[in-house]
Amino acid sequence: MKKNLFYYLFAVICSVTLFTSCSDDDDEKMVNPVPQTTFTGENGLQLTYNGAPMPGKKVTFTPDATNAQKATLRLEGEFDLNGILGKAKSAAAREDVSMPTAPGVLPGSPVVTLPVDLTINGDKCSFAGTSETDYCTFSYKGEVSAGAMELALSEVKLKNAKLAGMTWKLKPYDKEDPNETDPIYLVWEAEKKVFDFLPIESVLKLALRRMELIAAGADHKVSATEMLGTVLQDVTFMEDGNIVATYKDAANGGTEWTKSPVNLAQYVVENDNQIKVFLNPAAIIAAVNNAGRAVDVQTVIQQTIQMLYPMLVNGVPVAFEQTEDALSVYLNTELLLPLLKTLVVPLLSDEEVVAMLVELMKKDPDFSEMADLAEPMLKAFPEIIESTTKVEIGLNFVK
Repeated sequence: MKKNLFYYLFAVICSVTLFTSCSDDDDEKMVNPVPQTTFTGENGLQLTYNGAPMPGKKVTFTPDATNAQKATLRLEGEFDLNGILGKAKSAAAREDVSMPTAPGVLPGSPVVTLPVDLTINGDKCSFAGTSETDYCTFSYKGEVSAGAMELALSEVKLKNAKLAGMTWKLKPYDKEDPNETDPIYLVWEAEKKVFDFLPIESVLKLALRRMELIAAGADHKVSATEMLGTVLQDVTFMEDGNIVATYKDAANGGTEWTKSPVNLAQYVVENDNQIKVFLNPAAIIAAVNNAGRAVDVQTVIQQTIQMLYPMLVNGVPVAFEQTEDALSVYLNTELLLPLLKTLVVPLLSDEEVVAMLVELMKKDPDFSEMADLAEPMLKAFPEIIESTTKVEIGLNFVK
């Protein structure tokens, strides 16, 4: 009996040892078939955001060094900085993976590092799960091989839903009551005045409301304020962080209202009075090219990015004031005044530049009558800007 018990125990020990040995052999044989790779739209990345394609992003796949069934995804934006920020900074941005060059995939986060559990099937790995950032929650599902990656982000929702799901119509303009119905939000306080007695805010509002310079039809002209309502209908803040506008591309011959594509502009709510807006330059350029514009808008976008590069990645701070039935969104003094001092003051302090602008106005039938009046205003602008204590520019909407 004791002998039989001994043999039984011996058999159990051998079986366990053999099983463990086989299991270890299997683990040793399991190898992740995908090396560390950075995927972009040019080398196999198919990225969707709540079902819609998202260009201008990249995802770096990094397999775990010790566990073949784990990896890390690094999600971030991508935009070619050559010729924009200078060769030195462009090279540094390419070499230093800690420096994103565009807004991130998920709003509010320039870089998202996502640990994933892998299911290995031949030369491919698949993964799925849920996660969150500081600003949103989301689900993900994807498949990756050595030459391609499919990544679908779904159920993306902002944690702060203060504006989510709301559509705001541009405030209708009424010439008879412009102060109450102006769609343009404008506040400009400065010690220096135009002609030493006219506040710059009053002059600009009068010009925007009364100077009928923009052709709205074959025989009809309207002011800039009136024209705004004919090209922008409404703006929707979506729950996934997208901003979508209904507009007419009048400058390019468009006559029908159309929706801007998703994944072109995103937002997050930072507090009760400020949002941050993230513009996707790759998506903007693609949308412009699809519209068939003859103007080289890409050059304009690149020049703007050069000046505002930090805000391209980290978001443009936009102030807002909301009531039950109204919304005003605007760029505030902290953002605008440094830009005015940096860009406009040096430009209009140059007498040759002012003379050139006045000469151009004299040659234009719409502006010729104002050329003599505009010259002293242009010359006064540098002093006006330097003495500015408050400047806010934006749009007024109604629910």
